[in-house]
Amino acid sequence: MAFQFRLQKLLDYREDEKKLAQEELARRQRELLEIQEELEKLQKEEQRLLEFHRGRQLKKLDVFTLTAIESYRLFLQERFRSKQQELYQSQEQVEEQRKLVVESWKSCQVLEKLKEKSLNTYLREEKSREQRLNDEVSLYGYLRKEGE
Repeated sequence: MAFQFRLQKLLDYREDEKKLAQEELARRQRELLEIQEELEKLQKEEQRLLEFHRGRQLKKLDVFTLTAIESYRLFLQERFRSKQQELYQSQEQVEEQRKLVVESWKSCQVLEKLKEKSLNTYLREEKSREQRLNDEVSLYGYLRKEGE
């Protein structure tokens, strides 16, 4: 009789949950990275705009150009603040997902330990049955010799 863990379906289910949690964590980490990259781009764009404005300060600029520069700078700052908020939310989601992965991992570890204990118990019982069978065969052989 082959070993069969009685909670194998639960273990498989928990393993699947763990894999899904890990995939979700990876997805959220990619999103976080994308937000960070976009924040860097916005910072560079604002820096480029400020350098453009500084370079043009000595030259006469019309009011429309100054208004456009200032309007664009305010747009970049608002977008930056929005992305920062998104970044904080994404970081929180990544942390929550990381905790979920750890919990999934722990639940799988518990079941793996139970499976290991169950296997060890099964192997001890199997060894005991085998030993009893060997003892019976030996006893039968001994009794047959005595009877002759």
